[in-house]
Amino acid sequence: MDFLAAVKRAVELRLATEPPPPPRTAPLVDFAKGLGEFGIIAEYKRASPRGVVRLDLPPWAYFAEVYPHVSAFSVLTEPFWFLGDYRFLPLAKAFKPVLMKDFIIDKRQIDAAYGYGADAVLIIYKLVGREKAMELAEYAQRLGLTPVVEVDNVQDAKEVATWGGRVVLGINARDLRTLEVSLSRAFEVAKALRGDVDYIIESGISKPEEVERACEVYARGVLVGTALMKNPQLAKELAHAAHRACKARS
Repeated sequence: MDFLAAVKRAVELRLATEPPPPPRTAPLVDFAKGLGEFGIIAEYKRASPRGVVRLDLPPWAYFAEVYPHVSAFSVLTEPFWFLGDYRFLPLAKAFKPVLMKDFIIDKRQIDAAYGYGADAVLIIYKLVGREKAMELAEYAQRLGLTPVVEVDNVQDAKEVATWGGRVVLGINARDLRTLEVSLSRAFEVAKALRGDVDYIIESGISKPEEVERACEVYARGVLVGTALMKNPQLAKELAHAAHRACKARS
């Protein structure tokens, strides 16, 4: 069983036992607008399929430290591989707009994102396929959430770019079947999309020059997980790099 098949099975088990989400009380924010011209999206990620990232950094401490330098947060809610929790969402929402990042295969997970205060949800094209991804994206938009549809190749990216609405593309530098990261491949996908759709670059970003490169290929932002979890002070440096690069491109 490959990784995507394993996570699908895990989600099915979760959905059979999870309680219904609470009613939403947090205001909705347009996630794409919240990124501004170019935004740093700081991810709270305690672990990954490759192992533990960091367990000694509470979510509230992380959010409080990095929020002055970032535009939004991404919060992992998948509990088995990423040690995530829906309850982290309202903690992040107190500071910035929030993307709920999980392996979404069912509308009930989008209901959970909405109830716990997220403004956007991640939908992985390769995980669910074209028709299901479209269905989930449309459902998210009906609730007022921004669907961030994750792709890792030009063909899928160009397909999603035709959907319209408030869809944001997430170009993932990580191949979810092999878990290998290639920023160069992600940037090639981005260059093929310029002007077609809003997109962000996900995975593998850890240096100011990589943020600058993402800005140069007209991304709306970058999602940074492991690097910021290990060194939250890096957020300020990445924000300065984004400001320099976006000023140069305008």
